[in-house]
Amino acid sequence: MKKVLFLLAVAAAAFGAAAQDLFRVGTKTVTRPEFNYVYGKNKEVGANIDPKTEEEYLQLYVQFKRKVAFAESLGRDTMPSFVAEYNGYYKQLLKPYLTDKSVDARLVDEAYERMQFDVRASHIMVDCAEDALPGDTLKAYKQIMAIKDRLNRGETFENLAALSTDTYSASRGGDLGWFTVFGMVYPFETAVYTAPEGQVVGPIRTQFGYHLIKKTAQRPARNTMTAAHILVLDTESDPNPNAEKQVREVYAKLQAGEPFAAAALKYSEDPTTSKQAGRLAPFGINQMLPEFEDAAFGLADDGAYSQPVKTKLGWHIVQRVNRTPLPSRAEAERQLSQKIRRDERSNASERAYIERLKRDYQFVAEARNWDRLQSALEKGKGVEKAAKATLFTYRTAVHPEGRVLRGTEALALLRKPQEDKVDRATSAKRLNEWIKGIVLEEAERLLPVENSEFRYLAQEYREGILVFELTREYVWDKAATDTVGLKAFYEANVANYQWPERVTGSVLSSSNVAALKKAADLGRQNVPISKIDKVINAKDEVVNFTEMDKIVLGSEGKNALQRMMAQFTGKDRVKGPFESGGTHYVLIAAERLPAGPKALNECRGQVIADYQKHLEALWMKELEAKFPLQMLGTN
Repeated sequence: MKKVLFLLAVAAAAFGAAAQDLFRVGTKTVTRPEFNYVYGKNKEVGANIDPKTEEEYLQLYVQFKRKVAFAESLGRDTMPSFVAEYNGYYKQLLKPYLTDKSVDARLVDEAYERMQFDVRASHIMVDCAEDALPGDTLKAYKQIMAIKDRLNRGETFENLAALSTDTYSASRGGDLGWFTVFGMVYPFETAVYTAPEGQVVGPIRTQFGYHLIKKTAQRPARNTMTAAHILVLDTESDPNPNAEKQVREVYAKLQAGEPFAAAALKYSEDPTTSKQAGRLAPFGINQMLPEFEDAAFGLADDGAYSQPVKTKLGWHIVQRVNRTPLPSRAEAERQLSQKIRRDERSNASERAYIERLKRDYQFVAEARNWDRLQSALEKGKGVEKAAKATLFTYRTAVHPEGRVLRGTEALALLRKPQEDKVDRATSAKRLNEWIKGIVLEEAERLLPVENSEFRYLAQEYREGILVFELTREYVWDKAATDTVGLKAFYEANVANYQWPERVTGSVLSSSNVAALKKAADLGRQNVPISKIDKVINAKDEVVNFTEMDKIVLGSEGKNALQRMMAQFTGKDRVKGPFESGGTHYVLIAAERLPAGPKALNECRGQVIADYQKHLEALWMKELEAKFPLQMLGTN
């Protein structure tokens, strides 16, 4: 069994005897604190739809524990595939607990303050890898300082940017454009947000090298917005000399009162948005072409639209649909915390946590012995002798008598096989990594013993993986592959799988009401849809035809057109013209399908879901007999 599973078992043994036992299934005992944890955590899940009392949840938890007991009786918890998967999850669960919470809160506050603004900066960079040799690091530092000296003597930042190893920004005078929090690596971001506008700061060291940074602008954050547009294409590869004239004609029609949605449907050459009133997916900074972004965020009110705007795609008229305000500190906290954990700034929290652990563990360094070992490593002589001395001592609950760390334990890490000598900077870096590993390993050992929340969370993941795999085998996969059983279940319960009345037909949309009236008249004369299309759109496509297949009458539908079609009443073949959202519509029903049973292939997903519930109910009866319930406490 792997180490983390052993640690969890030790923690359970240490606390299980002291905690009040609540119930037992088979030989598996559950304590009141464990149940309180899972109920408190999960009672709100689905509370608005199917709220559970404590007694009801207890019944569900008993069923869950029976599945766990069954999985363990089969030895599923010792299989290498399970151990590997669980240990991977365990390592991820550890991360939020192995940090300094006060530092985390400060970092969230800092990130939230910075997200109130977008900043713009230019830089000059000299490449230097994070793990570069000391000589290469010194060379890069001298290069960036030489450039800074030229700046101090009056040369312009934009001209000197040509020396930058970042060729993309070098060609633009060093300009990196606008960005916001988490848009750059943390040291770079900090330098820009804390610098006065127009000032050059640095050199700043990042994982990429050394930077001289000039903050060029700051503005209130744009955050995100939803916009719509009307596009007239005019690209370098496919020019349209009349594009500007066309778009200004559309703009004039909007000014005269034509609804934006109707104009987008008729005139926009963006096929992905024209039928959706020109609406685009929500976007933030640097996600649209600069001219488009500036026009969209420059609109002051929802519903307002811009003058024609030129981009490399052509000419746009941009309408603001809505703009998302910045979230409150409380609303943003979770997302910011997640980003911080993935960001370089999480190192600050980790460093603070390690220093606190070293204090808690009474970590004592023998500086003189360490200095002798470093000298020996530097000279390449007497290393083995110097390594025998004590470097550090510490004491924890796992090592109550104290533990002594000698250089011999770290020698393989401090000096690689191919190295004769090791400079002090490298040996110090390697030593710190060794100490960090030891301290964090001790914290990992103690966490499930000292922290009941983590212990229950880790157990929840462990048992969840076991139950998921077992349920997939005994219920989900079986329901999907047992074709004979599925068919028999369907036939026995066919009354549960019935179609209501449905209609198949077409939705006609246009701003040309006369054309729609003509189409409606032809529909009432039972003229086929294909012929109506040919008659109405003989010269130009003035009416758009959208086919609707088997729409359930009275249903909500997945989109606006389906919802329209679902509102057919009586036995009418044609409905309309009528207006909705600035566009006129006609509905024509081609076929009405009466209510009746669904074929198995039409409701297979629903039948499989119901069959799964049936199989699980049978399985739970078997487990109830195999692992009987014994209540042990009521408080």
